[in-house]
Amino acid sequence: MAGRRCLLAMLLLLAALGPVQATPLDSAPFDSALDLVTGNDFAPFTGEDLPEGGLLTEIVRRAFGEVGLRYEVRFMPWRRGYDGVLAGKFLGTFPYVRTPDREMEMLFSDPLLEVRQLVYLSTHSGMVFRTPEDFRGRTVCAPVGYALPAELAELAAAGALSRESPADLPACVRMVASGRVDAFVIDEFTGRSAVAKAMAGDEIRLAPLPYARAGQHLILSRSLPEAAAILAAFNVGLRKLKDGGSFEEILRRHLSAAP
Repeated sequence: MAGRRCLLAMLLLLAALGPVQATPLDSAPFDSALDLVTGNDFAPFTGEDLPEGGLLTEIVRRAFGEVGLRYEVRFMPWRRGYDGVLAGKFLGTFPYVRTPDREMEMLFSDPLLEVRQLVYLSTHSGMVFRTPEDFRGRTVCAPVGYALPAELAELAAAGALSRESPADLPACVRMVASGRVDAFVIDEFTGRSAVAKAMAGDEIRLAPLPYARAGQHLILSRSLPEAAAILAAFNVGLRKLKDGGSFEEILRRHLSAAP
């Protein structure tokens, strides 16, 4: 417990220092048994089969490293990882977009990356997309552990659209490609990679208008006493990573290898 209090104090000091050169925390008298957790099938951002575990896995590790913190990253189903963070089995998880429900349970880092959310439509569906209201009466796919955009979540809660929730994103791609559902909404990089991997380019079309822009975040449970201090230190490391030029190099390397 004394070690945890020491770490908390050092993290708060680091957060207060902001971009000033901070003392590495490698020697902090605290040995966390908690790992970070993320999921698969989210290329180019996260995945056991991707270089460095994916673009955002490398960014999270490198940002923590900038402030002298080291955490292992484990891969498992998204819902299991999220629930494990809530239960205190894992330190945090990523990448997640903000939703009202998640903000009740989790604290969010600064954005790891901002991305465009696009609408991927079945060529077997006559659906067009201009506004979220175009989803009314349609069926949308979002895997277990994935959040619908807020407007679509409200439509689903009101029974104005149907949601299919298979175990993973590849299943959503297959369902849209077959015409079983009308659409799925996801960031442009993950969507492009998933459609290419499924070789479903002839069955899936892209809506001309993007749905929205969204930030991807590292999240920690609000019930973790040092969560705010750890995220403050992480944000310092993320700023250092971006200001030093390493961030752009990581982006170029991962995105150049993506489909």
